Amino acid sequence: MYNKPIGSSRDVPVDIDKIDIEDLSIRDLNSLVRMSKTREGLLLQVRAEALVQTSCVRCLSDFYLPVSAEFEELFQFPARYREDTDLILPHDGYLDMRPLYREYLILSTPIKQLCQADCAGLCAVCGINLNKSHCEHHHDPGAHSIPLEQEERV
Repeated sequence: MYNKPIGSSRDVPVDIDKIDIEDLSIRDLNSLVRMSKTREGLLLQVRAEALVQTSCVRCLSDFYLPVSAEFEELFQFPARYREDTDLILPHDGYLDMRPLYREYLILSTPIKQLCQADCAGLCAVCGINLNKSHCEHHHDPGAHSIPLEQEERV
């Protein structure tokens, strides 16, 4: 894209079966990157879908969560470098997009990550995963809530 005229663009598919980027494990990354040459550098417009390894907030089991992200970033030409950014086009022309995928997939991950919508969680007494087995403890969904009359005094 260095030798192309300003306004030129090209779509590049990025498909990776499995990749670990720092502390993030990703499977089935399917992405389309549109690279467009601008006066300042290369504008990347990215649409990505992947399975991101995370932990369920109820049962603490690891699982892969489907995540999608859309973002755009500008890799500046070294001669046009004006802003305080790490995104400067390297002289060899190879772009390392791993940090961008990591950042935007993490930002697109929901805060409340559940392995399944009806995850039963862990027993508050013995800690057993209630999705896999049952224990003898009473599991009333409202058992740990404060009665209304006590709540007013708190």
